[in-house]
Amino acid sequence: MPVQIDQTKAKKAFKALFKHEAGNADNEEVVWLMVNTFNKMTLTKGRPTRIVLKHGCQIPGVHRCLITKKDQQKYKDLIKEKKIRGVHKVLDLKHLKKSYPTPESKQKLLQDFDMLMAEKSIITNLYKVLGKEVYKKKREPIPLDLSKSDLQKEILRTAKSTYMNFHTGNCHAIRIATTAQDATVAFENFMSAYDKIISGIPGGEDNIKSFQIKTANSTSLPVYDANTDYVNEYDSGEEV
Repeated sequence: MPVQIDQTKAKKAFKALFKHEAGNADNEEVVWLMVNTFNKMTLTKGRPTRIVLKHGCQIPGVHRCLITKKDQQKYKDLIKEKKIRGVHKVLDLKHLKKSYPTPESKQKLLQDFDMLMAEKSIITNLYKVLGKEVYKKKREPIPLDLSKSDLQKEILRTAKSTYMNFHTGNCHAIRIATTAQDATVAFENFMSAYDKIISGIPGGEDNIKSFQIKTANSTSLPVYDANTDYVNEYDSGEEV
């Protein structure tokens, strides 16, 4: 069942959501893409899938923390030497555990940094280190590859990324924008991401029931619904 996005309908949904949130301008809210599937997923926990968005879902001034397996000072020196932008603190696992040992201190980590990035080889180990509350709040680190020759490019790609990390159930949330951006940026982020999202879901297009968008303060607005938006690619309406 091919997923064909009615862009006019989708744009209206994003405009309506941002108009609703205009009265809450003092508080930045996450815009969530709700992915609903026909079949329940039962996946084991693994690495989150990185999805590079056209504009990212963060505004200038965001603070990011890079978590490495070891060699904290090595990466601090490398970032300084190469004048790499987009990283504001480096912590290896040893110092992360030492600096943020309690649930309260881990909450401070989330307050101090808007985004966590981590060396991809340790992603599956961080649940025990960071604690379940970080993951409940959808603030788990986004993986990046520190072996890339162009580390600046890799960090900027990660900074513009969101992720999906589905486990069980029929409804899954992906951070797609924030209300500090605008409806056009959010729409373009969605259009740049939905193919990658579909490819990462077991069953692919045939398992996509709907896409909806919402914030914590809004109802869900439809962007795509398989029951109403499905177009049979073999049925052009013309006689053969």
